[in-house]
Amino acid sequence: MKHSLVISGPTGVGKTKISQIVAEKLDGEIISADSRQVYRGLDIGTAKPVSPKITHHLIDIIEPTERYDAASFVRDSLEIMEKLHNEGKVPIIVGGTGLYIRALTEGIFTGNFRDVKIRKSLKARWNAGDNLYVELKKIDPIAAKNIDPRNYVRIERAIEVFMISGKPISYWWENKTNKSSDWFFLKIVLTLDRSVLYSNIENRTMQMIQQGWIEEVKRLIDSGIPKNSSGLSSIGYRQIISYLNGEISQDEMIKEIIKETKQYARKQLIWFRKEPNVHWVDINNKSESQIANEIIEIWQK
Repeated sequence: MKHSLVISGPTGVGKTKISQIVAEKLDGEIISADSRQVYRGLDIGTAKPVSPKITHHLIDIIEPTERYDAASFVRDSLEIMEKLHNEGKVPIIVGGTGLYIRALTEGIFTGNFRDVKIRKSLKARWNAGDNLYVELKKIDPIAAKNIDPRNYVRIERAIEVFMISGKPISYWWENKTNKSSDWFFLKIVLTLDRSVLYSNIENRTMQMIQQGWIEEVKRLIDSGIPKNSSGLSSIGYRQIISYLNGEISQDEMIKEIIKETKQYARKQLIWFRKEPNVHWVDINNKSESQIANEIIEIWQK
């Protein structure tokens, strides 16, 4: 049996630094399970890791205008994991995109429910101002609860699957195919008191602004990246675009980013509570080294 370690948790919990310590001690490399870190140029707002000691995979692999989904993540991750296994290294999956982690560890349905005409039609309706999220809530309320109302790519995919198969995408989530590999995954979820987590989110947002997040978004737009591209639909990026458009003030922009990030963190925790075979690690009042050692102890057992 081939083994892989998964370290996940809500945004702002501190996964990056802790996972780097774990990777160094286990002689491992990190595979990012973050649906936004795949985009080139989205650096500050996605909190991309920087470590001269640890190799990170699946970061900066596509342009903000391109699409990337759970099936792509599973394919790319398994290829990297096999390579690391052959080299005697531990593959460590790190990130907070629950759908990616579930697809890799539990399996994903492989139905070829894709239709270019349907996608073009849905895109035209979205651009015309149609609220496709309201439509999704009617045909698949379960999926709608797990999809951000502004995440067009996932909304489009859910409606596309329903239109082609006649069944909601949540049905296929529950009736998916077998696991896509023979890997065993040890899944760790980091948890922190809500008040501390929210404080981390507030502080991190302000740090990102100070580090030049607004300037980063302006550079992307000035380089020709469309404001409605997949990458720029991320939390924070769309609020900064509204600020640059003169639609909201800087204070309103910051408050909205913090509010949405907290909402996202809550959704992540709800998602992870539904995941099977998870080891929850309480990180309150512990140093990063202590947390890393606790994870390694679970791994070794």
